[in-house]
Amino acid sequence: MTILSNTYFDSKILIVDDQPANVTLLETMLSLAGYANVDSTSDPRLVIELYERNRYDLLLLDINMPHIRGLEIMEKLSVYMGDGYMPVLVITARDDMKTHIQALKLGTRDFITKPFEFDHRLFPVAVP
Repeated sequence: MTILSNTYFDSKILIVDDQPANVTLLETMLSLAGYANVDSTSDPRLVIELYERNRYDLLLLDINMPHIRGLEIMEKLSVYMGDGYMPVLVITARDDMKTHIQALKLGTRDFITKPFEFDHRLFPVAVP
């Protein structure tokens, strides 16, 4: 049984990171993996508006950003999720247990740690 199908690759994904290089790397990795519906922003103030418009299946959300922190975005998104599933993977460079616990309480599903490691064996092409 194969768990990867076109359904997963058609999922709408939003990348939110204030570092454009991180956004570019994640976009490239997802594109090379076969994901076709990837949006991104380096301005966390746009996330709620983008989510309202597109109802993403997954958000890759940085925690530490200027203007509004990722945890605050998750609190605002909880209005749309109710007690249900919050499709958020937190991106963090911090190994801070308090922040991780807060994110888990707000509904995050997992964490992606920075710096990102790109495995060229999986994607044998040049990455910008």
